[in-house]
Amino acid sequence: MNVKKTIHTIIVVFLVVFCLYYAFTDPAGTARVIRGFFSGLFGFIRALGGQS
Repeated sequence: MNVKKTIHTIIVVFLVVFCLYYAFTDPAGTARVIRGFFSGLFGFIRALGGQS
């Protein structure tokens, strides 16, 4: 049994469950977080693209 793989799987499952729980309990907050995350992500990619 691969301990690293097991820990990784547990973390992924926990994150997915947490995200689903958060999405159902606070849809408006979730939408805001997702928008902020993606705008930050795209800004980061644009910044990287501008550097190269």
